[in-house]
Amino acid sequence: MAPPLPLIPPSALEAELNTLPSGKPRRPPLVLTDCALKELVQYKCNIDKPVTRGARPVIYCEPVVRLIRQCANGVHVETTAWEGWKAGQERERVLEKKT
Repeated sequence: MAPPLPLIPPSALEAELNTLPSGKPRRPPLVLTDCALKELVQYKCNIDKPVTRGARPVIYCEPVVRLIRQCANGVHVETTAWEGWKAGQERERVLEKKT
C-alpha cells in the first residue's frame, strides 16, 4: 500500500507545486491556468444485497468526475477542488470590480 499523501488546501496548491521535494523552487514555475484541463471519469459502485435468498444483488454505479491539469513539462495534477476554489475567487474579484 502506498504511503498516505498530505492534504493540500486548494489555496496552497500552486505554491506547493512550485516547491520541489528538496525545498528548492521549481524552474520555470508552474501556472496551473496555463496547463491543459483534462477530465477523467471514474465510477464508484455499491452492491445492494438481495432481500430474498437466491436473488441477484443489485449494483449501483455513479460517475465521479475528476479534473486534471496537464502541464507542458509532463506534470499532471488533480485539480478538482482547486477548479471550484479558483472559480469562486474569480467570481469574488468580478463582484468587487462592479461595486
